[in-house]
Amino acid sequence: MDGTPVELDPAVTALAELAREYGHHAGRHYFAGVVADHLGHAITIYRVPDADFDGEVVTLLDGDVEVRLVDAPHTRDELVVARERVWALAEELPITSISLPPDGTRLTVVCDAPVDDVQVELDRVAPGMATATSGRVVPL
Repeated sequence: MDGTPVELDPAVTALAELAREYGHHAGRHYFAGVVADHLGHAITIYRVPDADFDGEVVTLLDGDVEVRLVDAPHTRDELVVARERVWALAEELPITSISLPPDGTRLTVVCDAPVDDVQVELDRVAPGMATATSGRVVPL
């Protein structure tokens, strides 16, 4: 990116918000997140594959903005529950932040402790759902 600000496309913003609302409520058993692509006049919805969900979301979001559906390993709801289990470790470990990914992959857990030690605990409480990173590293 060259630092030039991207002009927000109101149609893309509105559709992304509608997708997010649907995903957080009626579609929560499949929805992981949504990412707006203003330059491409599109949104990407990350979800755990389900034909009924896909049909509903495509019908709901029908219009001139392209809707891309991409497979995700976890739903947002699953990751929110995992985040709560991980935050419970903050009494024992110096966890400074936890980021929820929009693509349904893994939580990013920033800590001020040896990453390998924290990862062992993350694997115990949220297997395959969280990755430890140093507080000195900015996750991408």
